[in-house]
Amino acid sequence: MEDDGFKLVRSRRKCSRLKKTALKSVDRIEGTVDDIEAAMEKADSKIEESGLGSWIINNIRLFLDNRRVVRVYLIGNGHFDAPWEPGAHQLALIRRICHAFNAQMIFQEPCISAAEQKWLSLQEGIVIRNKPDVCFDIIGSDRGCIGIAVLLHGVHSLLNDFLAFNWSSTLHEILILCNDYRDIDLIGGTAETNAEFPALNFYRKHARFVTFPEYSPNPQFFHNSSLAYLVTGTSLPELTSTDC
Repeated sequence: MEDDGFKLVRSRRKCSRLKKTALKSVDRIEGTVDDIEAAMEKADSKIEESGLGSWIINNIRLFLDNRRVVRVYLIGNGHFDAPWEPGAHQLALIRRICHAFNAQMIFQEPCISAAEQKWLSLQEGIVIRNKPDVCFDIIGSDRGCIGIAVLLHGVHSLLNDFLAFNWSSTLHEILILCNDYRDIDLIGGTAETNAEFPALNFYRKHARFVTFPEYSPNPQFFHNSSLAYLVTGTSLPELTSTDC
């Protein structure tokens, strides 16, 4: 993810840190607010035509069980100022989810342009979270609700930290859109790296994963993505402190 502007910094605290860093490889031509509006319209039409939007909304409804979606936390979306950017299609999908359930979107991405920042600020129901970590209580004091966390093609450390911070009874009330971890034996490829993700390892062994259908406009945009959740009643083991 460092190529996308993320820099993971491990401190004495448990939560991963996100910092904006300069891209050293290729100078990127940034789109204007008008470019973003056009890109989002095209991406939204592709999401609708593909059926992915309706598929995921229907699957979320199956999870609700008379609860409501209070907020959707979108982490590391990437750029969305052109129709060929995966982030435009991901954001279009999340906007459809928020609209369908009248939910607030929390958007966190440390590497967006000034135009993207401005466009987001003009949208209703979107709050930009300018924090260096993912230690966010997605449910808060809202009971009888669920939250949705989105880390599509996300960094393993970020998902581990988000899970650890929400490691309580409310974790059963959080739906996660993330990588499909079922076929991964060892995260990072070794037993040593795998041991760095205790929350994620427990979650991926006990959660139910529902694989996204292929996204026909560009299969890579949502490749190996799943909707994941813990079954109510799953006992959570004790974790070490995750003070943010």
